[in-house]
Amino acid sequence: MAAKKTEKKNPMTIINSHIKAGEFKRVYLLFGDETYLVQQYKDKLVNALTDVEDTLNFSKFVGEESDPAEMISFCQTMPFFADRRVVLVSGSGLFAKSNDYLADNIPGLPDTAVMVFVEKDVDKRSRTYKAVDRYGETLEFVTPDERTLTIWITAQVKAVSKEIEQSAVFKLIENAGSDMNVIRNELDKLIAYCMDVPRITLKDVNEICISNPEDDVFQMIECIARGQKSKAIHLYHGLLDRKEPALKILFLIARQFDILLKIKLCVREGKTDEQTAEITGIRSWLVKKYREQSDRYSYEQLRTIVDKCQEMDYKFKTGQISDTIAVELLIVEISGGYKMSDM
Repeated sequence: MAAKKTEKKNPMTIINSHIKAGEFKRVYLLFGDETYLVQQYKDKLVNALTDVEDTLNFSKFVGEESDPAEMISFCQTMPFFADRRVVLVSGSGLFAKSNDYLADNIPGLPDTAVMVFVEKDVDKRSRTYKAVDRYGETLEFVTPDERTLTIWITAQVKAVSKEIEQSAVFKLIENAGSDMNVIRNELDKLIAYCMDVPRITLKDVNEICISNPEDDVFQMIECIARGQKSKAIHLYHGLLDRKEPALKILFLIARQFDILLKIKLCVREGKTDEQTAEITGIRSWLVKKYREQSDRYSYEQLRTIVDKCQEMDYKFKTGQISDTIAVELLIVEISGGYKMSDM
């Protein structure tokens, strides 16, 4: 008999529903690689639970010196003219491995107390984690996918009575990546820049937002494919002027050509854009852009260039050539003016 599939939790939905109903679990654990959402929903949850200025009913523990016995003792005392006592614990390390005292006491937490843990290191096999998972909520905030980011960006703009073009949303994500702290900062700049207009456009994003070095590398590869050696070198020097390390640029060039090689194989195998995005690790709306660039090369040419990137990386790491010269020489060697391949 097939094992029953566990439905994936949506931590934002769970916290929002608990706040809306006014009904809370006795213990919460918030963690995950999306720190922006962890902090945002920690604040939202704690502010719904209590007044953080009420030191009689709210206590905060920070760092690895935090004492579980003090936390439990605070919880076991009746609230003073309030609905509950709330404990917020951040970065305690209590979930990096099992803490038997905490695990033993979580089941007996009174209904008049709520504990909220915000942790970086979490071992899901530990007794502590399993106790929270059984008697409360373990909420992991993972890096959102492009659909979630698109919805979130649109909602943030709508909240200030503005609209944003879809192409502008895509460009913003392309430039800023999936780090929501970075996206939030860029959005704040955009909103301030477009204060007197109702709609944020692609032109606004290009003018005001941070530039992603991968964009310049993509343009560089386009120049390489067309045999425009001087223009490719000019773009490379522009990246160096912006203090981008030559080794990072070499890595990005190698990564871009590796993606083109994978896309070439995906096209041969008849993969959809969604499947290609998953295989290559790029956003699905960028697949067409990369596919068009891969059309300028044959599979053999891409394979040769990927090997050449590895060769330059080896020469640099073994001291045969400096990093800046290695990249420049690579650009010169692969700028052969390739023609459109026959696929």
